[in-house]
Amino acid sequence: MPEQAIILYIEDNPDNQRLVQKVLSANGYSIAIAEDGTDGVTLARASQPTLILVDLGIPGLDGYETTTRLRGLPHLEAVPIIALTADSTAGSRERALVAGCDGYLVKPIDPRLLPRQIDEFIAGKREVVPADAEAELLRVYSRKLVERLEEQVRELSRANAELKEIDRMKSQFLATLSHELRTPLTSLVGYLELFDRGLLGELSQSQRDALSVMRRSGETLTQQLNNLLYFQELRMRKFVFASVLLQERLGPLLDTSRHRAAQRQIRFEVIFAPLAPLNADGSAIEMLLRNLIDNAIKFSPSGGRVLVSLRDEPEAVLIRVADTGPGIPPEAHEKIFLPFYQVDTTLARNYPGSGLGLAIVRHIAEAHGGSVHVRSQPQQGSVFTVTLPR
Repeated sequence: MPEQAIILYIEDNPDNQRLVQKVLSANGYSIAIAEDGTDGVTLARASQPTLILVDLGIPGLDGYETTTRLRGLPHLEAVPIIALTADSTAGSRERALVAGCDGYLVKPIDPRLLPRQIDEFIAGKREVVPADAEAELLRVYSRKLVERLEEQVRELSRANAELKEIDRMKSQFLATLSHELRTPLTSLVGYLELFDRGLLGELSQSQRDALSVMRRSGETLTQQLNNLLYFQELRMRKFVFASVLLQERLGPLLDTSRHRAAQRQIRFEVIFAPLAPLNADGSAIEMLLRNLIDNAIKFSPSGGRVLVSLRDEPEAVLIRVADTGPGIPPEAHEKIFLPFYQVDTTLARNYPGSGLGLAIVRHIAEAHGGSVHVRSQPQQGSVFTVTLPR
């Protein structure tokens, strides 16, 4: 037996795993366990086992298919693969050998014989299929593989159809819910505006403070619902392109954002150079910038800073929003643009939201032939840059 021989054992039964591990470990072997064929192939690909034991009845990718897959890995060409199975029916040994096994051991194992049997296979022992039966066994095995593949394709097709129907029902539910919530919310926000402007009577300072909190919450909820509605309409949304002066279109949004930032004691700065007209969907660009600014204000702490800049390049307009928030780890830089993705997925996260804002930003940017990128490190804030080509 080679020194520190490594046995890869592919078996889903914990009792069998423990028994084989105890027996072979006591005889100087190092044992690696995989609970199914997929994990077994992954482990084998990343290592160099001395011998592989495979239970033929493992779920998913069964033992026969796993053996065939293992036998296709170049670095395992000379490694013995032994079937260890409870199947003792006629022809099962031959089927295992045709699939690529070099030996066939039947459960229950004999703890006294197993180490010696393993030694023999490592030393070069190989079982073979009779030459006159091999061709027919290969045809039968190939047919079974094709039949199993066809069944898996049918199962995947059924599952895909079910997922499409679930997705359709989810979209319909979210769209209906959004519309139903938007109707009463419009009235709430409208009356809060009337109170704030003093059109419904004089208010005390404490009442004004309370209304200010209510109004901010109403604006946040309105934005979340708008994002949800927009997201549901992405597949069928048509953009209306026209010549847009961004400084005029985005001016009111920047004024509102400056007020919101001041309430959070965040310094809000805008660098807005004169821009030539841009062929774009004005309402979509406004939504793009609103989501970037909302994120920047939400994630920046009190006393922080948000910087918005719009710059005209020869062939593009650059929209950049920088914040002094907690930053984003590098591994999440691409994921944050996926719908519903949250860097912090706990229910007690400090920055609640739907996870749709940045997905919408990327969709709008790409619909205009542009792109969005983030530069960020943990504890160093974030900078989002949108490029809109002319």
